[in-house]
Amino acid sequence: MKAKMKFCISCGQEKPLNDFLRRTGRRERPDSRRGTCKQCRQAGTAVGQPTDEAKFSVALPLTPSRARWNRKKRQLLTYYRQPDSSGLQADDLRPIWRGVVRMRGRSDTGRRWIQEIDPAQARLLVREGAAVIINPYTIRMIYSSKEFRRFILARDHHTCHYCGEYGDTIDHLLPRAKGGHTTPVNCVCACLSCNQQKGNLTPEQFMQYLLSQNPKEQSLT
Repeated sequence: MKAKMKFCISCGQEKPLNDFLRRTGRRERPDSRRGTCKQCRQAGTAVGQPTDEAKFSVALPLTPSRARWNRKKRQLLTYYRQPDSSGLQADDLRPIWRGVVRMRGRSDTGRRWIQEIDPAQARLLVREGAAVIINPYTIRMIYSSKEFRRFILARDHHTCHYCGEYGDTIDHLLPRAKGGHTTPVNCVCACLSCNQQKGNLTPEQFMQYLLSQNPKEQSLT
């Protein structure tokens, strides 16, 4: 059986995995090894400064494969909103051994976050277009908070769902207090007045409330 090999990022030589130190912490796996070999670590060779220029010609590029987060200059990282290419449906989601599904996303500043949610809620988020499936145990939210607000307002053309006037707020058709979620299906554009008057009422209850406030319109209908 051929031994697994790895390129050293200091000397540029391809060496067996046993010549590299194991990783520790969250990134620890059976085959996870550090990028610098033991010999280069003992010699104190810096990354990107090969010890032998002749052997360095076979080395891999020294550009990092994973972009590092710049805390001084925060930049928004947007998702590629493409349909799920894995072919998985909402019913294909399965909980992990703790009985939950992992949910990933990004904040408005671009910081990544991850949390665990109920499988039924994860399936609902996927069905209503708020998340996509990464694997049978993980979903990813498509929009951040600001991106979702801009999306709903642009979709509804800044028109209030209840009175037809100009709207610049987001309202949940089924209130969150009654089990509603922040999804494109359950959220609409609303003006500030209607949003405040509706509160935690359902759309049917709110329309009855509006008719009771305008008895003339109710008599005409």
